[in-house]
Amino acid sequence: MRKILITSVMALTAWVMLVGCATAEERAARAAEQAKAVKTALQERNYQIAVNRMYPSRGASKTVSSGYSVEVRNDSLISYLPYFGRAYDVPYGGGNGLNFSAPIRNYKESQTKSDLRHIEIDVKNDEDTYLYTLDIFDNGSTDINVRSRQREPISFSGQMEFRSK
Repeated sequence: MRKILITSVMALTAWVMLVGCATAEERAARAAEQAKAVKTALQERNYQIAVNRMYPSRGASKTVSSGYSVEVRNDSLISYLPYFGRAYDVPYGGGNGLNFSAPIRNYKESQTKSDLRHIEIDVKNDEDTYLYTLDIFDNGSTDINVRSRQREPISFSGQMEFRSK
């Protein structure tokens, strides 16, 4: 009886190890596929980042409701972001804040680590000049930092979304 129990435990252990290896390979394949999708979207300059958290300069971070995003379409930046912070010189009523669409004046991309791309996007609209700094990881996770002349800086985190073609 004891031999049967030991044999069963060994067989079960071998099966668990075999299944664990298969899932690790599947995870690696999914990660490689995700990294390829991120790289393709960045090369085409056609991507959207869904924002899920904001980090104001003052105060605690806040969870952001769905629907807020930053989108790059070829030579345009479409920003739909909430803003909390101090504004220095803005139009009466607060202006549009970080909700605008504007042509990209300067787009600079560099690879800082093997799994991280650093992008700086310079845009200007009727109200202000902005510098959007994006740190995009191979898994699509993104950190966004927004600096402007007329407002305190603010940061966001989110996830890159892919459109089906």
